[in-house]
Amino acid sequence: MRFLWIVTVLAAEILFAALPTQDQVCKKCHPAIFKEYYGSAHRKASVYNDEVHRAVWEKHPLREKGKYGCKKCHSPSDTLKMREDGLPVKSAAQVHEPISCVYCHAIKDVEKHAKANTNVIVTSKGERVLLFSADEKRKGQKITFKEERGFLGLTKKVTGSPYHDIDYGNEAYYTGRMCLGCHDHKQNANQFAVCEMGLEQKGNKNSCISCHMPQVAGSATTIKKTGTHAYHGMGSVESLKLLERYITFKIEQTREGFTLLVKNEANHMLLMHPLRMAKITVELQREGKKEILKSTIFHRVIGKEGKPSMPWLANEVVADTMLKAGETRKIPYGKKLQKGDRLTVILEYYRVSPKAAEKLGLQHSKAAESMILKKELFSF
Repeated sequence: MRFLWIVTVLAAEILFAALPTQDQVCKKCHPAIFKEYYGSAHRKASVYNDEVHRAVWEKHPLREKGKYGCKKCHSPSDTLKMREDGLPVKSAAQVHEPISCVYCHAIKDVEKHAKANTNVIVTSKGERVLLFSADEKRKGQKITFKEERGFLGLTKKVTGSPYHDIDYGNEAYYTGRMCLGCHDHKQNANQFAVCEMGLEQKGNKNSCISCHMPQVAGSATTIKKTGTHAYHGMGSVESLKLLERYITFKIEQTREGFTLLVKNEANHMLLMHPLRMAKITVELQREGKKEILKSTIFHRVIGKEGKPSMPWLANEVVADTMLKAGETRKIPYGKKLQKGDRLTVILEYYRVSPKAAEKLGLQHSKAAESMILKKELFSF
């Protein structure tokens, strides 16, 4: 008989002990998914894989006290032994699976709290591990491993996984609520929200899953061939191609020139983290010559006493031009368009804004370079 009980993320090590080399075990049956995961922001979340996170932690006052307060979301799969310099000990979990496959698939629910939400982890008593997943065709079912032989033992039918049981009945995996333990909001000691999603679900059918984990080509498992699988490369450069559809551009000509309409089709703010920044640039091509028109910045700058600061010091929003959920921003340009003109609209994404990168000593790092989120050409 199986007994289930709920524990918080702080007790998740009980579950992880059941699969000592989780990433390699998962890779055997889910090679396509594992390849995406290994390039994702989830796999790169620790101080040893993410130089931005490390740069922030090295300036954090808790580092001197040896209290790494980021484990809850940046490395929940690690037992977290600390070094004398205030950094977590470099381990297999820190490098290969700070947020493991098992951890995310063991989130039973999310508890809402003012400071930050908490993932509720389900564990199983015994050798078998119970994990959650989503499949509309199997919704509501619980699958256990079965091997059935037929035709004098010459044929074999396999159901489920030899490594874990699967529960397809958790609604959180269909709505994306299981993502909100770490991705909804975070308050600092000043009870100020340093990052927040600004989720607006009314009238919007999109979810974390439909946007960030759409079905892409390739089998989900080697045990049972499927045509597609849920994308697991969230936060990678490749993932930007999947997200560009949620930003739309439109050009309207006016008496004074033209207006660029930028719409955020997502049900949350364009970017949630205070270090992030986006920039719109418009290029005009006319009679063989190129002219760069004005740029527009989208950011949410937090700080103290009217000046930008590190997140743990902030108690106010210093500047906010970030696109909100469903918002259409109108950007006027005093340049009249002529027949034959071509406008190229480019939306760049910065993991770390140039000013923040300089404060963190990352101005020469690849992490400070911009990536193109969307690029579109308009001809007149």
